[in-house]
Amino acid sequence: MPRYYRIPLGICNSYLITNNRQCILVDAGTVGREKQCIDALNRLGFDCSAIGLIVITHVHYDHVGSLRALKEACQCPVAVHQKEAHLLKSGEVVLPAGTNMTGKSLMMVGNMMLRIHPQFFSFSPVEAEITVTGEMSLEPFGISGSIIPTPGHTEGSLSIVLSTGEAFVGDLAINYLPFSLGPIFPPFADNADNLLESWKNLLDRGVIKIFPAHGGSFPAQKLREKMIKRSL
Repeated sequence: MPRYYRIPLGICNSYLITNNRQCILVDAGTVGREKQCIDALNRLGFDCSAIGLIVITHVHYDHVGSLRALKEACQCPVAVHQKEAHLLKSGEVVLPAGTNMTGKSLMMVGNMMLRIHPQFFSFSPVEAEITVTGEMSLEPFGISGSIIPTPGHTEGSLSIVLSTGEAFVGDLAINYLPFSLGPIFPPFADNADNLLESWKNLLDRGVIKIFPAHGGSFPAQKLREKMIKRSL
């Protein structure tokens, strides 16, 4: 049975998924977090050589900031959706659209910051060895589960779904609000309809627990509750 560990890397959670000493890493945090990640691996009893694959849920700066350094340290391949491989390879920074007034306001500020201080969002380019176009089994990497496309937050967003029902979803959902106000529909997404369809896809697959990149895990049933509320 796979085990998994949350590794906070800046404002983004990375996740280590392991089964019988074979491991994959999901996302790579913000810039300069590679030592923090390696130290966390060591505390868990692993070194970089245990990582057989790094999966990038989507190419935003807070998910790929330390990717190049971690890839070089682990000497392992990187998987990303085909639609975002060119962004990763070129180091192109793309910010998502806002889904509500707060998100739209923050994106106005974010785009202004991108023009004035682009280094705040920059990351080192990485060429991915694996470009995902559809469902991809993780069995070759020792993990019982799959990478599946879950568009919505970005066109090329990916989720990792384990055979035991856990889903590591990047920014497809968030859960960082206090007082149990989350999980909520993310404040940033390129296509809200596609995002909701991806939620439905996860639920139809029998996912039981959601692990977002921002905030703590929560029961997948919460997605269904949020979908119902949004339809009222």
